[in-house]
Amino acid sequence: MPGPSTTLSARYGLAPVYPCDNVGDLYLFEHSTPTTGTFVWGESYQVGAGWQGRVLAGPSGWMFSITTGGELRLLHYNGTNWDSFNGSEYVVLGQGWSYTAANTRYRISVDEDGVIYTLDTLGNLKAHYYNFATQQWAVQGALLDTGLTQYNAIVATSRGVVYARNAAGAMYRYYIDFWSAATATWVKPVTTVTTGWANLKNLSSAGGETFYAVNQNNGNLLWYSYNPVAKTWKNAKIIGSGWNSEQDVVVQSNACSRFPWNSACNSFGPQDGGAVITRLNQVKKN
Repeated sequence: MPGPSTTLSARYGLAPVYPCDNVGDLYLFEHSTPTTGTFVWGESYQVGAGWQGRVLAGPSGWMFSITTGGELRLLHYNGTNWDSFNGSEYVVLGQGWSYTAANTRYRISVDEDGVIYTLDTLGNLKAHYYNFATQQWAVQGALLDTGLTQYNAIVATSRGVVYARNAAGAMYRYYIDFWSAATATWVKPVTTVTTGWANLKNLSSAGGETFYAVNQNNGNLLWYSYNPVAKTWKNAKIIGSGWNSEQDVVVQSNACSRFPWNSACNSFGPQDGGAVITRLNQVKKN
């Protein structure tokens, strides 16, 4: 498997952005330029209601909903409506997912492959992977790192890449290197990637190390990107305004990528799920 490319591409030429307002109404906005971060949008429309709690976007239309009671649900939006699973719009994946409070809601994120990463208040970073092809947890609670108590938020993005933010607003990049050797390795940062994120909320990624965030001071929706090959950071571009009242703003996690699309994980497992499971098991500490 080759490593990430210097080229960022968008599979369908756009990124689905899902804002959820304070009453639980969920919308889909099509950002037309996710690889360059310009203020260009396509269609927008409401796709759901009753999404109180925490909303997370995975790959290829898969969405996670965490209720205020801590129930983790998996749903799939097919571009027209929500798929049905034995007469229900969602599958319950578990209980006790306490990521709806103000101090925990930014401690959970989803990468390009649909891997869920969580950072608890004790500083334990864990990975969870639900394989919908087999309808079971293939990896659950894989411990990737410990002692990360300096961070208050994480953003998962490209395959196995997790950014962590400290209280001062500095961002650090952790990642799984699964291309340099036969066995994957967990790589820790030696320095910051960027700073100035203390006043940002609703952190999310479209994949490929692109980032979407809302400036809580003025409600601007911002776009950033990082090139891991050239090690260059593109600072904020304003791509929207008036986003300050949203409960959540999340982006389809595999709208963009720096890896070949024919090797991408599609719908939780049929193509690359085995490789995802392998590398998580190779780097976990438990």
